[in-house]
Amino acid sequence: MIYFDSSALVKRYLREKGTELVKSIIGAAEVVSTSKLTYPETLSAFARKLRAGEIEKKPFQVALEQFQDDWKRLLVIEFHDQLLDVIRALMQKYALKGADSVHLSSALWLEEALKENVTFITSDGNLLKAAEAENLKTINPLG
Repeated sequence: MIYFDSSALVKRYLREKGTELVKSIIGAAEVVSTSKLTYPETLSAFARKLRAGEIEKKPFQVALEQFQDDWKRLLVIEFHDQLLDVIRALMQKYALKGADSVHLSSALWLEEALKENVTFITSDGNLLKAAEAENLKTINPLG
């Protein structure tokens, strides 16, 4: 099972370092999972890049449409009460941002629920270290 956080998934839609690796992973994956939190985080990333002049309106619209289409095919992990205890434990062990704790707890919950290894994909160095410490297989699209 593959799990993408927002920092990695956004690379599927906007060309940046790591885009080719992200596209190849998604192309080869049977199922791609993520947290429901990825939806607002990804839209926010698109909008920030548009406002900053890093992308034009047309690529913004294309990215938005592709993301909307893909969203229907992702295995989306809801932010449910079962994650709260995991989040609390993670926050005590690691210096994670709140959103990062949701992503990591979602991947850990998924691994436990499916009794299957989850590969956690993120380009956030701090989150990557925490995922590795939690014994998840990890991939950093940035190399």
